[in-house]
Amino acid sequence: ALREIGVGGEAGGDPCALGKELKETGVDFTADVVGFGLTADEGRQIACLAENTGGKYIQASDEKALQQALVETVAAPARAPEPAPAPAPAPAPEPAKSEFNFTPSVVMAEGGDPITDGNAWEIYKAKSDGSRGDQVMTEYGELKTNLEPGDYIVVGRADEARSEQKIKIEAGQTYSPLFTLNAGTLVIHPHASQGSEISGEARVDFAYPGGSTTHYGDTKATVPAGEEKVTVQIGAGTVTETIQLAAGQTVEKDIVVGVGHAVLNAYYTAGGDKADNSGIGFEIVKAKKKIDGSRESVEHSYGPDSKFWLPPDDYVALTTLDLAVVEQPFSIKAGDNQDVKVALGAGVLAMSAPGAYSIEVFSSKKDIEGKRKSLGLTYGDNWQQTIPAGDYVVVRHMSDQGQDKEMPVTIKAGERSEITVQ
Repeated sequence: ALREIGVGGEAGGDPCALGKELKETGVDFTADVVGFGLTADEGRQIACLAENTGGKYIQASDEKALQQALVETVAAPARAPEPAPAPAPAPAPEPAKSEFNFTPSVVMAEGGDPITDGNAWEIYKAKSDGSRGDQVMTEYGELKTNLEPGDYIVVGRADEARSEQKIKIEAGQTYSPLFTLNAGTLVIHPHASQGSEISGEARVDFAYPGGSTTHYGDTKATVPAGEEKVTVQIGAGTVTETIQLAAGQTVEKDIVVGVGHAVLNAYYTAGGDKADNSGIGFEIVKAKKKIDGSRESVEHSYGPDSKFWLPPDDYVALTTLDLAVVEQPFSIKAGDNQDVKVALGAGVLAMSAPGAYSIEVFSSKKDIEGKRKSLGLTYGDNWQQTIPAGDYVVVRHMSDQGQDKEMPVTIKAGERSEITVQ
């Protein structure tokens, strides 16, 4: 900024030309001009300097006016530059268009986190009477889809828990309904005995409000909240527990059935050859007889290495292989792991009767009426059977009309015998 004071009678040169020349050479300045003791014509000659540079011209006719002019020019602070105009506001962004018009969510309980894994969605067309029509889709996990305008029935479920809503879809609208299952989770670890590993052979039955379901082994199930009855079965052992389950709650529980384990095999003689025949049968019955003399049947299985899980008790293994039938008593305690070996006391008899209609085996001893007890019969001319050690008679029937031929035979335990009846 330049301040010039013009004094009357001393003005000379061309101040307007000076200001113009300085501007053309690139000098950026502002000139404030004070005319002290100048006539009106003299003031006009130098006022152009202020006008051309954006300054101001002040006429001072006496000393007081001069002092005031100096206060306004020399003492006044430089004017702050004009602030830059504020930029025009950016236009408001258009709202994003939704890619999907139907994005439901499902929770276990009010206020819970959405379930996005292990859940399923079933969507049906709604009939005019409000019932389910054709199924539109079944999806798993998080659902984001587009539905045509219309009325629907939507089912959100997780395992055994489910929630159903009627939804009306209108064109141009988006829908994000919330489904509340009012359910909880049961985590059941089944054990055969205290301290044993989790049993993969266990059957776990859940009875929940409104239904039931069955799982196997280590189990996790989502079920409606309320009173739950959990029954764990391992072999012939069963235990039931009642659990109160609140919505949104997870209950984890170890359930011990309290059974022992037995593996059964049959041998032709004690310490002899193992009977590997798949036709061998084991029936486990209670050792204690009923009032009528019968025994309660507990479990049964076929083949060698038959496995049984049994509650603590005394038992009898009824073992059958062909014509040999043997009873083997044994006892089980919770946590037991037993190998039960059954000695059949039997041998193998291979019979051939060329051209025979049938072959029949009898006991050798006759009863008081002179009749022998039939132990077994087959049709054809060849037969092989496991038979308890002892004396027998093998009869060849040539027809159902008779023409029989018989042969005695003695069976030794652990030995094989071969005969031909002709």
